Amino acid sequence: MNTNRASILALFIATAFIPTAVAGESVVIAAKEAAIVVTPRAANLPLIKLPALEFDLRAAIRCAGTAASLTLSVADTFTTLGQDAITDKRAANVILTVPAPQLSLAASRSFCLEDDLASADELLVPGLATAHASLRCNNENGVTVHFASTSLQVRLRCDRPSAEDQEPSSDR
Repeated sequence: MNTNRASILALFIATAFIPTAVAGESVVIAAKEAAIVVTPRAANLPLIKLPALEFDLRAAIRCAGTAASLTLSVADTFTTLGQDAITDKRAANVILTVPAPQLSLAASRSFCLEDDLASADELLVPGLATAHASLRCNNENGVTVHFASTSLQVRLRCDRPSAEDQEPSSDR
């Protein structure tokens, strides 16, 4: 048997034994924009080190049978809701706190610089991380698994000292 026929046969056998999604089953994930405050940094540091971030996630779920579990994750941080937590629910809300080492650094040469009061005090970073959802459903046909993901955005705000808090200029 040539390799093309063997590949087609293997694909046919695999599709016969792998459960496919039942119509109407799905998971959709959405996230609120995260916001954090950062302190001004030196102009020679183009990367902004972020602290741990909280992401407020919502997953809309639908199973033709019974929802068995829902796992939500960002980077290496995840939580799994069991059947008891999602039975007869259409959505689930979770707040995930992602530690700083799991996050990428944000880059900007014109945001929140120590010696440049004209630098931007706010920066929106789209796609800083990605949230993933995995929904397992049980029904008379077996087990199905559904996946979704969404890009996360973070709004950075600069915590500059107010003009009243700054020392008076020495050139007076």
